[in-house]
Parts: sequence; structure tokens; C-alpha cells
Amino acid sequence: MPIRLRLAVAFAVAAAAIFALGGWLFISSLSSAQLGAIDSQLAVQLGQAGQYLAAGGQSGQSGSAASAGGPPPGEYLVQVIDAAGHVRGASRDTGTVPLLTAAELARARHGQIALNRTIDDENTRVTAAPLAGRPGWTAVAGVSLESFESTMSQAERELAAAGAIFVVIACAGAYWLARAALSPVERLRRQVAALSARPLKASTEESTIEVPATKDEIAALAATMNDLLGRLQRALSRQRAFVADASHELRTPLAVLRGELELADRPGRSREELAAAVRSAATEADRLARITSDLLLLARSDEDRLSLRLEQTELRPLLARSAELARPRLAAAGLTCRVDVPADLRGRIDPDWIGQAVDNLLGNALRFAPRGSVIVLAARASGTDLDLEVRDDGPGFPAEFLPHAFERFRRPDSGRSRGDGGAGLGLAIVQAVAAAHGGVAAARNKPGGGAVVGLHLPDAAGARPGEPSR
Repeated sequence: MPIRLRLAVAFAVAAAAIFALGGWLFISSLSSAQLGAIDSQLAVQLGQAGQYLAAGGQSGQSGSAASAGGPPPGEYLVQVIDAAGHVRGASRDTGTVPLLTAAELARARHGQIALNRTIDDENTRVTAAPLAGRPGWTAVAGVSLESFESTMSQAERELAAAGAIFVVIACAGAYWLARAALSPVERLRRQVAALSARPLKASTEESTIEVPATKDEIAALAATMNDLLGRLQRALSRQRAFVADASHELRTPLAVLRGELELADRPGRSREELAAAVRSAATEADRLARITSDLLLLARSDEDRLSLRLEQTELRPLLARSAELARPRLAAAGLTCRVDVPADLRGRIDPDWIGQAVDNLLGNALRFAPRGSVIVLAARASGTDLDLEVRDDGPGFPAEFLPHAFERFRRPDSGRSRGDGGAGLGLAIVQAVAAAHGGVAAARNKPGGGAVVGLHLPDAAGARPGEPSR
């Protein structure tokens, strides 16, 4: 069932319930007012009941004789009843049988009472009260409720008809209001359906929905949906670029590997040539494995599945190990590496991931640092935060490259050739490791030349020796 129809039905049911309650209160009030007016008229008749007694009003007079000279018949029934329960005076056509029972007469002798009674197959309102000047005597007055019942029946019929009309109008009005209120939602649905019917574009401008100028909840919903579409489109654009760049990076070593294997398969190759082909193929296979491993790591970081094993780790031995592993490459490049870390500095980190990030930064510095220079691996605590940096004296980053330094497959122009470095995933992995620790990676150029790349890890500075671990 559509929402607007459900809203209309719910509103109609609520309106009917409210109208029924109001109608019941109105009928009850009207009935009470009508009966109050009747009781007031009967009280007047009770005050005049003494005139229905014969002259002298002796108790020995019969009811018929007492009523012989009374007022002419009217719409009211009046009786005067003595203490013994005998009718001593009455209006004409009332009869000599008391209108009340003995118990009701006993109650009436102590105060006025009012009740309904069926007399001659007619509903009658009867009131009774002590007769003034006659101790133990009771005056009784009654009147037919035919007019009262006719009035109440007519009021109930008219109220029921008005209620039906009111509920129908309320239902129609609620349906119209619900339809008008939900029409912007339906318009948004059609626009989103139209977007889903065509391929998503990389441009966010082509896949947006119209935001109403009403500045209400619908406008907020449209803006939120546009934000969601924008994120989806940007994610799609990144995915396409990632796939394209990955394909490009994998195609080159695969092509080289295939070429080397084809050359090795040619007849007449010497043992030395075959060995060189195998070594080249092994190098390209290593490169393929490294790129694949990096891609898998980044994919895991995208899904927040880069699990960490945080532990209190001494930073100086960790960075010294990275420098030791790079010693052969440092020697080949004519470089030295210095570890600048306080001996007692500890951090609550994952040593494996942080070690890989430092290895990547050191590898980048190796490619650009000039021969004879020093690469510095540094770590400092800033309050509860931990900063790790790798500094070199190379040419630094191009100014236009710095904002994109940690994007995947991004390399400065000087590093585009295969001999100059990797696939442009090293800094992206550093950023992923920093993000997994709740921190960020940053790159800058030194004023005197050279580059500084590091990780800022909040709340990662651990306790010093002798202090309790946090």
C-alpha cells in the first residue's frame, strides 16, 4: 500500500475516533442538559402538588374525590401520597396506583429523587420529594420522555451524518496533503532511477539530482544523496584509474619477462646468455611479486582490513634494522645512513608495518640522494605523539608533485623511468600504514635542499624505561 494511502487511512481512522469521542461528549452533555431542564419543570410541579388535594386535605378522603376538583389534564402526571403509601390527590388520568415503589417512596421522604420509569408503555421521567407542610407525605411528578427521545434521536442522526462527511473530507484532505508532501520524494526517486538506468560517469557533475530550494528535510535528503553519488563516482574514478595504472605497471614486467623467455628459447644461445636471461626473468618476476604484494596491501587498507599488532617497541633498534638491511644498496650508491633516535624512545606501534613504511621511505631516498650524502632516519616524541622522518639531501620533490605525493602510481617526472624506481606505490603504502595507526603521512622539501618524508602517529609515544606502560 502506498505511503500516502496509508497516511490517509490512518488520518481518517484518527479523525473518526476523535469525532466519535467528541460526538459522545456532545450527546452526553445535551442529554444531561435536557434532563436537567425536565427535572426543573418537574420541580415546579412538585411545588404545586398541594393543589391536587381536596379542600381540607383530610387523610380520610379518597384519591378520586381528591382529584375531582383538581386542575384539568395536562402533560404532567402528579400524585400526592401519604405516609401509608396511599394516593391522596392526583392529576386526572393518573390513577390511584402510586407511580413509585415503597422503597423509592421511602427514599423520597428524605430528599428529592429523579428516575426513569415505563408508564403505559411510555418512558417517563419521574421526580419525587417530601410534600411541604405534610410530614411523611410525598409529592410525585412525571412527564413523558417522548419529546426528549425524539430530540436526542434527531441529534444523533445529524451527528452521524456530519461525522461521515467529516471523515470523508478528512481522508481526502489527508491523501491530498500526503501526496503533495511526498511529491518531492517521488521526484527524487525518478531522478535516481534515471541515473541508475545509465552508466555512472567519472564526472560528478553529470550524476547529480536536483536539490529543492525549500531548505527542508527533502532538500537535506537530496543534498545527502548528491554527496553519496559524488563519493560513489569518485570511488569509481579511483578504481578505474587504479585498475588502469595497475594494468600498465604489470604489463611492462610481464612483457619483459615474456621477451626474455622467448629469447632464452631460441636455439644456439650460449650458457652465459641463458644465465643472463634467467637472471633478468628472475628480476622481473621479483618486480611482479613486489607490485602484486603492494596492490594487495593497498586493497586491504581500502577495506579497513590492515590488521595491527600494537606493542611497545623501541624505535632506535627498529630504525637501525632498516638501515642495516639497506647497507648493500647504500654502499653501492656511495651513501651513508644515520639513525637519529633517543635511546630510550619507545612507541606503541606495529613494528612490522612501521618497519615496512620506513624501508619504503629509505628506498625512495636512496634513488634521489646524491652520492656522498647522508640519509637520516629520525624519530621524536612530541607529547604523546610520535614522529618518524626520513631526510635526504637530494633535489627534493617538484612543487606540483607534493600535493599528490601519496597518491597511488604517482611519481615525479624524474622517477618515471623503470630504472629510477618502483611503481609509485611506496608512498601510498606509507600513507596506508599511517592511517591504520590513526595518523597521517606528510612530505616536504627542506629549505636548503632535500626532502623530508615522515609519519605523525597520535597517542603512539610509549613509556620510557622504568615507567609503567600505558
